Amino acid sequence: MLTRIVENPRTERAVLGLIIFNAVTLGLETSPEIVAQHGRLLHAIDQAVLTIFAVELAARMFVFGRAFFRDPWSLFDLFVVGIALVPATGSFSVLRALRILRVLRLVTALPSLKRVVAGLVTAPPAWGLSCFSCC
Repeated sequence: MLTRIVENPRTERAVLGLIIFNAVTLGLETSPEIVAQHGRLLHAIDQAVLTIFAVELAARMFVFGRAFFRDPWSLFDLFVVGIALVPATGSFSVLRALRILRVLRLVTALPSLKRVVAGLVTAPPAWGLSCFSCC
């Protein structure tokens, strides 16, 4: 049953929607005026979305087992959500700024973006060669 939920396109679309919604709320947190008026609400939304991301990630780990850890995109999601789970106090306060990485989960949610990123990652060696060929 959990497998059907995790692999359901509706679940994927819901996670995609949450990623976009979370990006908007994180953007709103950059405005001192909005934070002054709605800071508690934004924090509550942030915590709720993070909880949903963590549950979704745990469900995927359970469903896919070891295969989850062989998929680089799943590891990326684990890294992004894991950073957000680290308390942002004291020496870890700099990690709070890395919450914006959650937006990059869009890459793992959209297959077409995966192809673009994969192409960009493999392209830099070719960039270097083309730069030197003109000289």
